[in-house]
Amino acid sequence: MRRPWLDVLKGAAMALVVVNHAILWPMRAGDGSAAFLYGTAYGTVAAFAAVTGYIGGMRPPAESPGSVLRRRAYQLLLPWAFWACLYALAPFVWRWIGGPAALPVGFSPGPWALAVLAGGGPLWFLPVIFVAAVVGTLLDRRTSSWRPAWIMVALYVVIAALAWLAGRSPLALGEGTFWAVSPLYVASYWAGLRLARDGVPEWVSGVALPTLIVSAVLAGVATYVRAETRASELMWLPYLIGLPGGWAALVMAAGANGEPAHALSRFLMRVGVASRGVYVLHPILVAPMMLAMSTVGHSGPAYVLASILVAVVGVWGSTRLTEGIRRTRYGHAVV
Repeated sequence: MRRPWLDVLKGAAMALVVVNHAILWPMRAGDGSAAFLYGTAYGTVAAFAAVTGYIGGMRPPAESPGSVLRRRAYQLLLPWAFWACLYALAPFVWRWIGGPAALPVGFSPGPWALAVLAGGGPLWFLPVIFVAAVVGTLLDRRTSSWRPAWIMVALYVVIAALAWLAGRSPLALGEGTFWAVSPLYVASYWAGLRLARDGVPEWVSGVALPTLIVSAVLAGVATYVRAETRASELMWLPYLIGLPGGWAALVMAAGANGEPAHALSRFLMRVGVASRGVYVLHPILVAPMMLAMSTVGHSGPAYVLASILVAVVGVWGSTRLTEGIRRTRYGHAVV
């Protein structure tokens, strides 16, 4: 049985991911407001991992973990493998057609392809959430403690501290992948699973909204400072700061009752149902529009606002594309 507000949360998180991928362009062009806005959305990935764990926790522990992991592999690794092969070829095609070199991300063919095929690039969250599901499923019949979540957070803190001392960002440490931040999303998956099983304490529900706001603002400030100082090692902070905000968003969605009545919430529910497809398809829509915009010129609030509008188009278009593809015979396998 679907929980509509969990789909709304998934949709909102995915929409913010698309917004971030659009405002990355003005952010890399030096716009401070874009950097702040980019940072406020760091909790979205934690929210998505947490809601995935929550949905898993709505069922009792699996008698056969293998069947659960096979289903997760079909849902996550199969579309990742399909699209990773295509995205890995993108810079080779880009160079072949003579595309301009001014892009906000590294696009050298060899390093890009290796990063994508190693689980990084624009598809990084699919293999990371699969690993989180593997860990969560295997632990589910062994413990009902919150300890695995705290161990994963502590592991991230240790990795971040050591890398910070070495002046290495998560991407540099992961050679273009995001595996260095994956402990946070294993922790988020487990937190979601435990909240589904144990229930949400009343006091936690009471502080969820302020926690979400404070987490988003602080992550935005940290990202702004990182952009202004160009200290790449500060990139470790927003992932951690965004974590409680993502968990708080799950608490709010899990406690919501009734059906979404507002047009925006109903649309976000559609985005949430289509979220896997939106994730893999939106770069195909957003990147060309942002590239075209960047050739005209980029400066000031107008560029940031235009980027957000591009993201809205990207969310709407990739949702419609996903819904159409899923009506075909093998559509669910790839989106």
